[in-house]
Amino acid sequence: MPTSAALNRSAAFAVFVLLAVVHTWPLATNPAHLSRNDNGDALLNTWAIAWVAHQLPRDPAHLFDANIFYPDRYALGYSEAMVVQGALAAPVIAAGGSPVLAYNVVLLAGFALTGWAFWLLVVRWTGSVPAGYVAGCLAAFNAHVLLRLPHLQAQHVEFVALALFALDALLASSRLRHAVLLGAAFALQALTSVYLLVFAAWMLIFAAGARAAEWLRRDRVRSAALLGVAAVTALVVLAPYLIAYGHVHQQAGFDRTVEDAQTYAGSWVDYLATGGRFHYSLWSAPFVARAMSNNFPGVAALALLALACAWPETRRDHRLRMCLAAGAGCAAISMLPNAPFYPMLHPYVPFFHAVRVEAHLGQIVLLMIAVAAGFGMAGLVRRVPGGRARPAVVAAALVLVNVEALRAPLGYEPFSHIPRIYGVLAREPRAVVVEMPFFAPQVFHSNAPYMLDSTRHWQPMLNGYSGFRPEWYDAMFERLQHFPDPESLAALADRGVTHVVVHRDRYAEDDLEAVKHLDGLHLVADEENIQIYRLRP
Repeated sequence: MPTSAALNRSAAFAVFVLLAVVHTWPLATNPAHLSRNDNGDALLNTWAIAWVAHQLPRDPAHLFDANIFYPDRYALGYSEAMVVQGALAAPVIAAGGSPVLAYNVVLLAGFALTGWAFWLLVVRWTGSVPAGYVAGCLAAFNAHVLLRLPHLQAQHVEFVALALFALDALLASSRLRHAVLLGAAFALQALTSVYLLVFAAWMLIFAAGARAAEWLRRDRVRSAALLGVAAVTALVVLAPYLIAYGHVHQQAGFDRTVEDAQTYAGSWVDYLATGGRFHYSLWSAPFVARAMSNNFPGVAALALLALACAWPETRRDHRLRMCLAAGAGCAAISMLPNAPFYPMLHPYVPFFHAVRVEAHLGQIVLLMIAVAAGFGMAGLVRRVPGGRARPAVVAAALVLVNVEALRAPLGYEPFSHIPRIYGVLAREPRAVVVEMPFFAPQVFHSNAPYMLDSTRHWQPMLNGYSGFRPEWYDAMFERLQHFPDPESLAALADRGVTHVVVHRDRYAEDDLEAVKHLDGLHLVADEENIQIYRLRP
């Protein structure tokens, strides 16, 4: 029979699944047909996890050679690859679910797994189940993630908890298995997001630094060697991932500038910004308008953090101090580009060339506050007498931390299906597709719906949207502006295009008539306001 500890863990996971449903309501009522398809980033991420789910079991060596921005290689690396999320989406898609359903399942899973992971961590560190629930709620459902539903990479921070556990165990015991676990945890978190690779690295640097005296007092050579084992483990797991992003950097000159860092740096305003209904309507709306990232921890979290620092037994806990140092360090690094001397430092600051929005480091700050608040809750529970008072205090704390973050009910866009006509392209051997209209560079996010539709055929296509736009895109747009003129057809032929998808609702009747009578185009299929033509050589 299951032990009480196993039952507690199972019950906790069920609670966080339920809370994920509440905080994203009404998504769970119809996850196959509710979506955030009104947002280009949500469509991009839906396509990305579907591509990973499609390509990883078929041809993992070419995982990054995605079907957008043909003929560019490594196009998946123009934005977040989200390998972990794609792997989680694979069973849904293999069972016949749409990419939208897969996205929603993975979104809910991210909330639930993050909450559960931090529950496990804080219960292990404090011995208090209520503290675990408070920490898990604050980690999984906060101002940052609930305003970033289109950014699936932000919802999966479950491996941060595992990395913290492994780092603490390694520093306390100096065992090889904990070094390997630390490296694996970091690698798994990195595979959810390049941003989180960078942010988790900063977190671990500050966390380990806060306990340097502790591990340096022991065998320094062994301590350094074990940290090296952790680093090597992470590098071995991440090697294909890092190599692919290295190729992106070389191929496209993909690099963040000083101006990017300064534009998207964090500030104190971020820590007063929240979309939670109560705080937003009462006082936070002006700060949300000015913030680069929404990172208000909540009044209850701050009160519990203060208690954790006040209780003598928690204040002395090296794990609490480790998390506080990591949170303070990440907050400082997120604001560093605001310093007048920053331009001189930019070439030498690790990792800043890989991310654009340093303000999002605030998510790590919120995770560290969540852990610290768990320590505060553990101390509070110990001081409240038994009987009815203790359950009432626990219930009040849990209600407060969730109500402060609550944004539900949320608005969603209806989704029905990907047009069946795209199945025609799936049956075409070695097709190269362009969808028309081909959108202007300043609105190239409008290509994102084409990417979702491409999940029905996975043929290479000229169109695309990501965090980076290839240099050739702008010139191609210029050549295609007057489609279907001879210049545009010649441009498509030069690029190797074999099939042209025309969205009739985007063109005047005269243009559509002209398309029908062009010798260079042969109609293949016509359905649901979409026409597919074969481009004759």
